[in-house]
Amino acid sequence: TATAGHSGTATAGHRGTATAGHRGTATAGYRGTATAGHSGTATAGDGGTATAGDGGTATAGDGGEIRIRYYDSKHDRMRTRVGYIGEDGLKANTPYRLNDKNEFEEVK
Repeated sequence: TATAGHSGTATAGHRGTATAGHRGTATAGYRGTATAGHSGTATAGDGGTATAGDGGTATAGDGGEIRIRYYDSKHDRMRTRVGYIGEDGLKANTPYRLNDKNEFEEVK
């Protein structure tokens, strides 16, 4: 388990959990969970979950899922878009962000 504060970086190994603060970067190993703050980057291994804040990017391995939060101005609240690697064209080990329609797009 690794936890980092504001603008920090957290890295955890096999089956680990990594959490980073505002604008942080979190990387978790095989079957890990990575969570990054606003505009952060989250990467998780095979079967893991990567969650990034508004404006962030998320990457997960085979069988994993990505989650990116965004602000819904119509309802004045945060929402989370969830994608599953291997479905709807989402590829393993590929970073994604949300476009202006809050759809996943590959980061090149």
